[in-house]
Amino acid sequence: MTKTEATGRTKLIPAEKLEKILYKVNKPSRYIGNEPGSANKDWESAETRTALAFPDLYEIGISNLGLRILYNRINNYPEKNFLADRVYAPETDFRDNLKAETLSLYGLESRRPLKEFDLIAFSLQYELSYPTILSMLEQAFIPYKSANRTNEDPFIIAGGPGSYNPEPISEYIDAFIIGDGESVIIEILETIRESKQQGLCRKEILVKLSQLQGIYVPLFYEVTPFSSKPQLSHHKRQSNYPEFVSGSQSIGFKIPEIINKRIDEIDHTNYPVDFPVPFMSAVHDRAVIEIRRGCGRMCRFCQPCFVNFPVREKSPENVIKLVDEAVCNTGYEEYSLLSLSSNDYGNIENLVSTLNKKHSQNGTSLSLPSQRADKFSLELAELVQAVRKSTITIAPEAGTQRLRNVINKNLTEQQILDAVLSVYKAGWQSIKLYFMIGLPTETYEDLDGINELLRKIRYEANRLKSELNLKKNLNINCTVSIFIPKPFTPFQWSGQENHNILQEKIRYLKDKTRSIKGVKLNFHDIFLCRLEAVFSRGDRLLNHLIEVVHKKGSYLDAWREHFNKQLWIEAAEETGINLEEYAEKEFSPKDELPWDMLNIGVKKEWLLQEYQNALNASLTVPCEEACSNCGVCSEFSTKPSIKSC
Repeated sequence: MTKTEATGRTKLIPAEKLEKILYKVNKPSRYIGNEPGSANKDWESAETRTALAFPDLYEIGISNLGLRILYNRINNYPEKNFLADRVYAPETDFRDNLKAETLSLYGLESRRPLKEFDLIAFSLQYELSYPTILSMLEQAFIPYKSANRTNEDPFIIAGGPGSYNPEPISEYIDAFIIGDGESVIIEILETIRESKQQGLCRKEILVKLSQLQGIYVPLFYEVTPFSSKPQLSHHKRQSNYPEFVSGSQSIGFKIPEIINKRIDEIDHTNYPVDFPVPFMSAVHDRAVIEIRRGCGRMCRFCQPCFVNFPVREKSPENVIKLVDEAVCNTGYEEYSLLSLSSNDYGNIENLVSTLNKKHSQNGTSLSLPSQRADKFSLELAELVQAVRKSTITIAPEAGTQRLRNVINKNLTEQQILDAVLSVYKAGWQSIKLYFMIGLPTETYEDLDGINELLRKIRYEANRLKSELNLKKNLNINCTVSIFIPKPFTPFQWSGQENHNILQEKIRYLKDKTRSIKGVKLNFHDIFLCRLEAVFSRGDRLLNHLIEVVHKKGSYLDAWREHFNKQLWIEAAEETGINLEEYAEKEFSPKDELPWDMLNIGVKKEWLLQEYQNALNASLTVPCEEACSNCGVCSEFSTKPSIKSC
């Protein structure tokens, strides 16, 4: 008997009702599935069924590499017949029509209500998507609170960057994946399959999931009034759990006090080279090949650097093979080599040259993420733009050498100037620069440094134009973001600057740079960044804020047309949560932090030393140049895996 037959629920979303809705809504291709490359596995024969969920619109989620990797891993697992389907947050028109027809949110390929799945796995990419997760569960008639779910409900798990501080959303997620997900997702599915065969109840299965490395189950931890760090619940410290008994069988497992992250090897061919290609435009219409995971640069604000240690690379031979297959299978006319710092990949020029020889003649172009100015290569830039020329991106982050040393950027002004002018000299007419304001120890002299750096670039570009008789001016587009302190970085103890101070700094920088011709500055929204800071280092009290703002209608807040600032202000007032205090809080080195029960391998003492180095504007050499003893290699008996040299 299938789960559906046992509960008497409708197996499929009625085709006639769905078709009626699709004629009414904008961009119906978001909701129909069956894209080229989709798995469309048989529902009835599958042993375990997973819905990979992305709490944002289809065109964002279908481009997400993490979900592509898990989709490929589950559907192509050779030893068991596992099924992975997909679901994305619907636009409000489709959501409202589903509600009017009393229809559930469903898996795109199976057309099955989400409640029929064994597992729903959310990707936590952006803190402001948390209310959307509650809405998606509500649209699927699944209790959004973990404590209210029964044995008939699917397990709700989550992974991604947001999992490195799971506490703000811990009441809604049954289990979090900490670290890499490729291998542990299979272990989760195996555990659920075997446990259900044994007739175990929901809590018993959660106990078994908690035994897997890299899995955090919030149910078994509580926060005392004297600590923000989750501790094992007192009555669950024993080796046996009398409240988790199925018949006469006791589970008898110990819940771990510390959760060690997962680290997977990435140099293998079990990688998505045939994946769903959307019928409509997506945010990234290209094949993506990950060449490197982690970064040894150790910029002190950058969470992806520290949580993804050690650095691991794919071999050039494997990269070439995967690119060949992905381009052939998907028909994309562009592919990207993905890494946090692509030009740190050894012999990247040789790799790109080889790929160009194979694919550029067919009009297939290559893109790379932003290049580091200290390793900027004009040869590489020209190779990347061999088919079609686009904007080069460089991230100085700060305007003065002192502040670049504070954040450990390991980048000089001359290197920035040389990189930008080389691009202009070679024929590019626009360049994109990234800066950040509100960084720890920042002064107005540092803002003046941004202004002066832009003026120097403008002056030198004009000089080059005159000397070389260039036809067009260099256009400079600057994205100016606001510092958001993140867990597991040396700046995790720092608070975000006050809202009024940030407003004044933006006004000041706008005034200073207004007269520079050919320079455009775009600033991130202060209130949105404030909310990100609240959730990035927040505790369990924020679960209530998420629930209240969800009930008020918060949905798809990553989109300007949907975001409603007033809802958040009202929800914060009703819950008694002071957003400013959360965002601006300075932690003491002695404080227990909400994420201290997670172990990413990097020693807390080392992060504290790096924080002190930042305050002293002292540099730390990149991990590829010398080991700084951060602790991850000794903690997990591993080492960097460099395959490109």
